[in-house]
Amino acid sequence: MRAYFRFPILFLLPSLAGFLAFNLGPILVSFLLSFVSYDGLEPLTLKTLREHWVGLANYHRLLEDPSFHRAFWNTFLYVGVAVPLEILLALLLALGLNRPWRGVRILRTLYLLPTVTSVVAVGLLWRWVLNPTVGPVNLFLRYLGQQLEGLWHRFGAEAPSWVVWLAREGPGWLADPGWALWGVILASVWAGVGLRMLIFLAGLQNINREYLEAASLDGASSFQRFLYVVLPLLSPTLFLNTLLAMIGGFQVFGLVYTMTGGGPLDSTNVLMLYLYRKAFGTFPFEMGYASAIAWVLFLLLFTLTYLQWVLRRRWVLEEA
Repeated sequence: MRAYFRFPILFLLPSLAGFLAFNLGPILVSFLLSFVSYDGLEPLTLKTLREHWVGLANYHRLLEDPSFHRAFWNTFLYVGVAVPLEILLALLLALGLNRPWRGVRILRTLYLLPTVTSVVAVGLLWRWVLNPTVGPVNLFLRYLGQQLEGLWHRFGAEAPSWVVWLAREGPGWLADPGWALWGVILASVWAGVGLRMLIFLAGLQNINREYLEAASLDGASSFQRFLYVVLPLLSPTLFLNTLLAMIGGFQVFGLVYTMTGGGPLDSTNVLMLYLYRKAFGTFPFEMGYASAIAWVLFLLLFTLTYLQWVLRRRWVLEEA
């Protein structure tokens, strides 16, 4: 048994050494800071901790902070929409690009490009794409609205108000509190779908072709082969992709900061951005309160990850 664990532990040692050297200390300090009112301007000593100790006051404050509540629900909405959408699109793309047709490698590379692009560049690009006046998305939507409006007039009827709105104005995207988060979600899915597709492709190419050939010989259609053969064998990859996308979703920061800065009217304020604002964005700095937010986010992620890990036994095919 000792020999069985020897090599895995050996491979884990570099990562473990890095964690102990660079992560464990800050994690423990942030835990202590969550119980003090600390502005980061004094040297952090035991005396400072004793003088500014407030117990659970930072956590109580979270319960009464409307900005934190807004950031909390915005984060849940972002994860609840962006993650399923990203996973579904990535799976469809992987299924389409898992075929030996001409030019498939070029397409795979193109889909992966947003993933390796700087998040700042992606944010700036999508600020232009979603510009309500000159952005290509609204130009297309206005063209579509005008065509629909013309179609209604051709039959002698008045176009509905939503068609008129689409033809004249369209969504305000990043300037409109009702649309801003959806704009960020669009950019996030575009930027993240390439990596998810790549992981799905690896999973699809690991499936033994003999299973599919046997199902074909038994008369299974393409959809039946996908539903009863491919999907169960791909379930470990689906689980991994979902887990990584969910963790990344709760930690979204760079895209929101670049595209909207949390506005307008806090409509895109998410937990990581709110944490950053409290720690470094407003003076006096509220390191203690920001640490409390970080620990709430950690506990939330830990709970959701643990639940997914437990529930995986019901739908993930371990032998795949």
